Amino acid sequence: MPCLEVVAFAYGPQDSGAGFARFLRTFCEAFGEHIRFYRTGDMKRFRAFEASALEGPYHWFADPGLLAGKMLGFRAHSGTAARDLFPPAVKMSLLGVFDPPCFVVRMMLPVEWGDAPEEVIALARNALAEFPLSSGYCGYSLVWDEADPALEREVCQWAAPLLRRHPGLGYGDTLTLSNAAEKGVVTVNWLTFLGAGMVATLGGRAALEGSAPAGVSVLPLGKDGVLLRAGDAPQFGDVNRQELLPAVHAVGRLVAPVVAPDDALDDLAIQGMSEEDAHDWLRRFFV
Repeated sequence: MPCLEVVAFAYGPQDSGAGFARFLRTFCEAFGEHIRFYRTGDMKRFRAFEASALEGPYHWFADPGLLAGKMLGFRAHSGTAARDLFPPAVKMSLLGVFDPPCFVVRMMLPVEWGDAPEEVIALARNALAEFPLSSGYCGYSLVWDEADPALEREVCQWAAPLLRRHPGLGYGDTLTLSNAAEKGVVTVNWLTFLGAGMVATLGGRAALEGSAPAGVSVLPLGKDGVLLRAGDAPQFGDVNRQELLPAVHAVGRLVAPVVAPDDALDDLAIQGMSEEDAHDWLRRFFV
């Protein structure tokens, strides 16, 4: 299914899980009544959602020791059947045992939310207000059941030509991007999220505001982070029609000093694409 995704990456030991709790709570406050199925990392299949399903994640977030010592995962979605993933949906991958610890969160909003950009921005800023952000982004993408390898191959083979044609369409497998995102910004889109460390490297929020080109706005995000907005609303773009999303390219140039280096992409495979096509696609807004 198509969706509008809000993705954020965090790395390093976490003294508190408050930022993760706020991310999930913000999602549930907006979409909780639509959720029908959920799954944690130690479950073999999705189960019918009930309020008690959230007790586990909130327990994890309250215990930094669990975040540091476990591989934890939580997914929930609004499909009519357990394997029929449908937005709104949420996925949290909490890999505290990695070196460095890696935390990836993703909201998948109904694609119609693209017509309500101010609401999307408000939702993202609220969800990420306490998140230990490294970087992230928001734009159109896809959602499917990644636990089914045969389905994933089918989806990615079908989607790869669409990704190459429509630069505003993101790759829905955020974990695949997480190794490269540990080295810097791996992709930009309609919204690009930068944590305090990256903002400092770029000279601070005032410097970004001063150097932001026309069509790009800079908003505060959480504690010392920023949200870069490329145009009024998300767009798919279309290479065949020369709709190349120049405002997103401008964001790519703006954040060039903190972009993940080429060698971070060496082992990053995009299913359905050759290694060369995947590299070019990942660099589409940075050239």
